[in-house]
Amino acid sequence: MSERIVHAIVLRRRDAGESDRRLTLLTEEYGKIDVLAKGARKSASRLSGISEPLSAAVMNLAAGKHASFVTQAQPITSFRGLRTDFERLSYALALVELYAAVLPVDEPFQEAFELLIQSLRHLELHPKPIVALVWAEVHLLSISGFLPQLGQCVVTDKAIAEAQPFLSPRAGGYVSDDAAVTFTDRFRTRAEVLYGLVRLPEFDVPPGNMKFVDEALADLLPFWHHITEAPLPANEAAVKEFRHRES
Repeated sequence: MSERIVHAIVLRRRDAGESDRRLTLLTEEYGKIDVLAKGARKSASRLSGISEPLSAAVMNLAAGKHASFVTQAQPITSFRGLRTDFERLSYALALVELYAAVLPVDEPFQEAFELLIQSLRHLELHPKPIVALVWAEVHLLSISGFLPQLGQCVVTDKAIAEAQPFLSPRAGGYVSDDAAVTFTDRFRTRAEVLYGLVRLPEFDVPPGNMKFVDEALADLLPFWHHITEAPLPANEAAVKEFRHRES
């Protein structure tokens, strides 16, 4: 039986059979893949710990008839700083949810793997983890080719002219008041939010602070929904939580 060794981060897990787990991994070598961890739901299983989302490990994968399955795993890190802080953990789970939803299957994407490792480190250590999350989301949008056009109107290509401009996921970003009438998914935001988002790709690491960062995170969610065409419960919960605090 042929085996391959991968450096992997667990993005998602689902129960399978009586005691197994089906895992979605982001690997350095092969991109996003699905594998089976047999017996991982048993408390005594050596695969139990590494089958949790956010776990990073070197894994041996064997090819079966219908799926690859994990035969061995050597943990690298579980990002302990994320697991001891509810807010940081929530943001990290929201981020890997996006990776699981947006990246193609079985396409090597080393840049995405490296970005995710870097992003999780920032979420673990940044004094304002929500800033790290928005930075990570914008960079994921950029490398995956989905970054909205936020500095100029997608229809007229003119710079932002309104204090409260419109955004439209269907249009692909900022739309001026005159152009927005045909986009039924349009919604208002602040110009300051867009200025901040436009600058983020220039930063190799998250900035120390970001004005209206909560609103920036909320404004990105409709774009993710449009891109993935799927529910994003962890991201929806993150936005709902800070909106609840503000009310």
